[in-house]
Amino acid sequence: MKFCKKLWLKRQIKKYESFLLKAGVEEAKRRGKNIHMGLEGRAMINDDIYEMIYLDQNEEGQTLIAPLLALGAENHYEEGRKYYLYGKMLERMDR
Repeated sequence: MKFCKKLWLKRQIKKYESFLLKAGVEEAKRRGKNIHMGLEGRAMINDDIYEMIYLDQNEEGQTLIAPLLALGAENHYEEGRKYYLYGKMLERMDR
């Protein structure tokens, strides 16, 4: 039973993550923000830092998408809440 619940939570988290990511990219486009990734994005000089979203990378080279998820959750707060709650539930089950 616990295995099924974990599998269901992972699927829900992935579903809401993809939804919020898509909504975040659309919101960034609507606001006219530039999205830069990796070290090349950090090296670029931009006149207005408020018009740029920088997506950093972790040690494994994976791009961190938290700023885009936050943008998506601004307009879709119910999906953002579910994404956060399911993540916490999965984290609690892994303890």
